[in-house]
Amino acid sequence: MKRIHPSLCAAALCLICSACVSHSYRIDGTYAKNDNTEVYLISLKDSDTLAVTAVQDGKFSFSGEIDEPAYVSVGRGKERVRFILEPGSAAVDLGERTVAGLPMVESINAYNDKFYGFDKVRREARETLTKDKDQLTPTEFNASWDRLNADCKEGKIALCDSMVRANRDNLVGAIVMNDLAMVDGEAFLGLYDVLSEPIRDHFLVSVPYKRAKALAETAPGMPFKDYTIPGGNPDGTDVKLSDYVGKGKYILLDHWASWCGPCKAEMPYIRKAYDTFHGDRFDVVSIAVSDKREDTEAALAKLDMPWNQILDAGKIANEIYGINAIPHLILFAPDGTIIRRDLRGEQICTALEEILK
Repeated sequence: MKRIHPSLCAAALCLICSACVSHSYRIDGTYAKNDNTEVYLISLKDSDTLAVTAVQDGKFSFSGEIDEPAYVSVGRGKERVRFILEPGSAAVDLGERTVAGLPMVESINAYNDKFYGFDKVRREARETLTKDKDQLTPTEFNASWDRLNADCKEGKIALCDSMVRANRDNLVGAIVMNDLAMVDGEAFLGLYDVLSEPIRDHFLVSVPYKRAKALAETAPGMPFKDYTIPGGNPDGTDVKLSDYVGKGKYILLDHWASWCGPCKAEMPYIRKAYDTFHGDRFDVVSIAVSDKREDTEAALAKLDMPWNQILDAGKIANEIYGINAIPHLILFAPDGTIIRRDLRGEQICTALEEILK
């Protein structure tokens, strides 16, 4: 009787086990739309449409095979959810914008609850602080506001750090790094080398890597970085940031767009700062980013914004200063040094009052 070598047995067992591993996925979703409304499964890596299905009785489904986890979106138009697709079953609710069921999805859901929980705590504390503003000096108000921001940032950085180290070689780590790039550029760069090479090369990490470097290079204390906006003046002539910044005045630079609701909500605070401090030592400049010139001009005709305007900036300012969301306000010193970033609400005036007193 011939003996079978143990190594051959092991190899055969590995082949059998690998063949048994399921690569199948299924997505069951609800969508309160008419029958035959199309729903798309799209790869976010290359924007390829992986599959198309249709709503029937408020429901839809996808099924197929997947070799490795992929970052995808399901939905249509602006009604989409993004998640990590892997073998298994996922439940999608496009009305509520929720996804559940898959292991990495559940990991991200738990992480998101904590990550955005820091924002909720800060928002509620800001509201209380704003109500008590008249009982505090500007220095006390600014210190309290800054502490809220610092607590929020520190909490997010610690959370992201632990998540990335536990998921250095999968897409959970990539998604968390993408979030971290919006929180703190230096923290992002500090964790970058922790990631496996494939995750470093994933677009969720490689794209914000450039933004994180830009944030680190334009952090408070750093000199301003100049740029030119072709035709950016209201009269159509070119304009440079250095036409305003570094000319001996404090400059509050407001990044906004006509389509941005939060930007418009910030305008009364900016107007208050302009009315209170505008003069030989201080001025305001608003720069319209990612906005059509005609839309900006139409909004300016309706809004109360009597200060300097830069139009049609596209993505130039955002890319150089690592801005990923608006409104975003930057305060520059008379010599062009960056003093503060992301001032909001009542802190705009209280910060200026403290600086210009």
